[in-house]
Amino acid sequence: MAADLRRGRATRQRALVLAAVRASGATHPTAEHVFARVRAELPRVSLGTVYRNLQRLSDEGRIGVARLDGRVARYDPVAEGHDHLVCDDCGQVVDLPASRPSGVHAARRAGHAVRAHTLVLYGRCRACRRKEPA
Repeated sequence: MAADLRRGRATRQRALVLAAVRASGATHPTAEHVFARVRAELPRVSLGTVYRNLQRLSDEGRIGVARLDGRVARYDPVAEGHDHLVCDDCGQVVDLPASRPSGVHAARRAGHAVRAHTLVLYGRCRACRRKEPA
């Protein structure tokens, strides 16, 4: 019975972590942002539990992970491979259709096994560009 309770609690925690990532929309939250959102509903949840559940959801292919601004992992409600644009002005993260950069082909031709790729473009989003004076 105690094992069933632990399993149920972990399932609820995982469900709340998944819901927090999905509710984030295009913001691609960090683990700390997910933790704050989950903690609002489960005050006793630990940051470690959130990290473990994020990893598990990623391993299961239910969420994506990207390192958009250096080495900090950002969690993506879209698990399928795609690229990103990070706006220099407002910080918005825009999902883009997946591309296959020439580096992937070059790596494979050189005998490397490419598991995944992420292309991150930096610039100004459409909304910020519209604010430019004419």
